[in-house]
This record gives sequence, structure tokens and C-alpha cells, in this order.
Amino acid sequence: MIQEEKDRIKRLNKMKQDGVNPYPARVNKTHTVKEYIARFDEFFENKKTVTLTGRAKTIRKHGGLTFVSIQENSSVFQLVLRRDHMGEDLYHYFNDISDNGDFVEATGLAFVTKKGQNSLDVKEIRVITKTILPLPEKWHGLNDIEVRYRKRYLDLIANDNVKDIFIKRALIIKTIRDYLDEFGFLEVETPILQPIPGGASAKPFLTHHNALDEDMYLRIAPELYLKRCVVGGFDRVYEVARCFRNEGIDHSHNPEFTQIEGYVAYMDYKELMDFLETMIIKVIDKIGLDHQSIKFQGNILNFSAPWTRKTFRELMIEYGDFDIEEFETRDDLAQIAIKNNVPVDKTDSKMTIIDNLYKHLARPKIIQPTYITDYPVEMTPLAKRKEDDPRYAEMFQLVYGGGVENIKAFSELNDPLDQEARFREQEEAREAGDDEAQFFDADYVESLKHGMPPTAGFGIGIDRLTATLVDSHNLKEVILFPTLRHGTDK
Repeated sequence: MIQEEKDRIKRLNKMKQDGVNPYPARVNKTHTVKEYIARFDEFFENKKTVTLTGRAKTIRKHGGLTFVSIQENSSVFQLVLRRDHMGEDLYHYFNDISDNGDFVEATGLAFVTKKGQNSLDVKEIRVITKTILPLPEKWHGLNDIEVRYRKRYLDLIANDNVKDIFIKRALIIKTIRDYLDEFGFLEVETPILQPIPGGASAKPFLTHHNALDEDMYLRIAPELYLKRCVVGGFDRVYEVARCFRNEGIDHSHNPEFTQIEGYVAYMDYKELMDFLETMIIKVIDKIGLDHQSIKFQGNILNFSAPWTRKTFRELMIEYGDFDIEEFETRDDLAQIAIKNNVPVDKTDSKMTIIDNLYKHLARPKIIQPTYITDYPVEMTPLAKRKEDDPRYAEMFQLVYGGGVENIKAFSELNDPLDQEARFREQEEAREAGDDEAQFFDADYVESLKHGMPPTAGFGIGIDRLTATLVDSHNLKEVILFPTLRHGTDK
């Protein structure tokens, strides 16, 4: 135990010995600090007594004066304790038992110091939460950045800009909700524990339900359940979904993440592009940014509509310098990958090789917001084939900023026999060693046999969207409690 902690415990024990509760359940606050700051002139003119609460960020003692800077949420205000105004006993008692970081309740009158600073002239004050450990100092100077994520509560206390990130994140989600609600979408909840993980190509987390004595999976996506809702008659649905994928952790991936998935009947992927383009621009404007000039990792992104649209094939010709239509087999594509120093594993399917070629050769070169459309059908086992060329799917992704992928959407496959066949192909890929290939979901196929109307669906990564709009390279900055290796701090 550090000496300061011992000293603070002594002060805590003194409060208890004196019959003072260091952790009362109730306070007598009359106004928030933010409200008091906004209405200071009114309170000053009317000489109205108010009671404020907040964390004491600093306590500075100068003879018969003590200055306390309190913070409530993101609002900071100065308390002035004057010995001759509040009495010797209370003045000295507070100074004896208080520490930086304590939560306090102060009652007094609006007051302007000689230096012209708006303050509260304190008549009464008490500690309402006694702290045992000190606040962090010089937080920005820490070398081990991971400690900020492990002890996010300290990060939030010390850095107002971190608080601002999560305020913006909440507003981003609210704005998307409001937009979808305005267009008649219904917000629903679907299972996180699933007997068959579906809706994405990813390795799931496995768990076990004791009462049922069955293995279950944490969902990798809510897609198949949301589309069951469409089958059941909800034409427009969405979910703010926590999803889990058993993958590596890096600056752009966290095993637990948030996405908003939505499905709209009687719309195709081209109509959906326009719909989502408008939505993202509204989100950007709502959080106070200029959608024509978004600073992100050294680039200036222009999200003005319409966004550039390129087919997957055009993209690979432009950046990969080859035509995917000239290399149809898995082995042909493997040779192209090897030629371009793109790793190929013997268990990689044709779909995986195409995806890796795209990720290595084309995706990093996309800076301005671009819709990549019409992916090879092997890459999208849940998307509808293009009528004029069934080798490709009616799918698009939004890519920008040197390879950030965010929106993924497509015209949903609603042909149950085609879906069944593509699930079989995925099953074969799994048996061949591809642990990210999708599972066969017989119940979902059965639901399609009852009929799903023409439907378009989308998924938006909230973590990545937030990171873009606050100009962060690392998703850990925009996830309050990111996944970290369990262990003690250095």
C-alpha cells in the first residue's frame, strides 16, 4: 500500500470516528454544474443559494482561502472556501479530511473573484464520497497505452476528449436509430446464444448450456434471425447488435463489437445504396462535422453524395492488374496470388483467395468513400445473384480511408433452393478446413420455403464508423472496455 493511500485511509477513519458518513446515500443538489454555469448571471443577480455536487479535481489552499475545482460530467466550476465566511471549524475540518478526487456537496452564493472568475462562495461543504486512491497525474505521458484501456475509468476522469468520443458514439447510434425509425423500421432483439452461428463468414465462440446439455455459439451476426422476422411479416426491421467473432485482435478488429443490421422488404441493393448514403451524411452532420471535409488518418474524406461506385471486377483490373473472369478455378487464382506475394494456404477456398487478393492489392488504395459493388457470388453465400450475370451477387461495401470497410449490404437471397445449395458449398469448405466458412442452417432454409419478399439488408460497424468520425486509427479508442489479455498491470 502506497503512503498516500495510508494517509487517505487515516482521513477516512477520522470522518467515521467523528460520526461523519463518508459515503451517504442522499445528496441535496439543487442544480447541475452545467446548469449553474449557464444561469450564473441570474443566480448572481438574485443572490439565490444553490447546492452543487461534483468531483474535486484540485484543492488549493492559501491561508484563509481554499479553491476547489469540481467537475460534474464535462462541466468544471470553481468553489471558493473563505474561512471568515464559513466559520473556522468547518473550514479547517474540510481542509483536514479532503483530498483531490473526493466527491463533494457545496452550498453557497454566486460570487466573482477579484480576478473576475465566476465562482461559488461556499457556506457549507461536505465530502459525499471519500476516495482512497489519488487521481492520475500527467496521464498523457504514460508509455504503456494499454493501461488506459484496462483502467478506462481513470482515462475518462483524466481526459475530457475521451469522454467526448463516447458521447459522439452514443449520438451516432441515436441518429441511426432515429433515421430508421422515421422510415418505419421496427427495432427488435434476436438471440445472442445460437445453436448454429450464421450470417457471416467468421469463426464463432463456443459455449455450453448446462440445463439443455447442448453446445451453443455466441452470434457472429443477427442476420438470419432478422430475415426470419421479414418472413414473418415485419417488412422493415433492425437491431443494434453486439456480435462476437473468434478472430485476432488488432487496430481494426475486436472480438466483441457492435453493428446495426437492418432489412427492408421490397427494396434492392441499388435503392439501398442511396438510402444509406443519405443516412451516413445525416449522422456526420448531426455530430457537428462537415461531411465534405472529414479528417481521417492524414486524409481529407469527402462524403458528399453521390459516392464513387465501382464493381469488384473493375477494382481488381484497376489495382490488381488482372481480370477475375480470366481465372475461374481455385488453382488459377492461387497462382495469381502467389505471383503477387499474397499468402495462400492449401485449405483456402476460391472465395478466400479472391478475398485475400482484394484485401492485399485493391482495398488499401481506396481513399475516398467508394461503394464496391457486384462481388463474385462465392464471396457472398447469402446474397442474391445478378439476373444478367449470375456469377456475381447484388452486393456492395463502403470502403474509404485506405481500406476501412464499413457498410456491407446486398439484395438478400430469397430463393430457398439456391440458398440450400450455397450452404452445401460452405459446408464442404468447412470440411476441407476453412473454419470461417458458414454453417448449414436447415431451419433458416425452411423459413425461406415459406416465402421472403424481395429484401435488401445492411450491416454498419459502429466501432469503425465512430473511429472514422473521431479520427482514430485504433478501435480500442472507441470501445469503452475493449478485449484485452487478462492479467495484472505492469
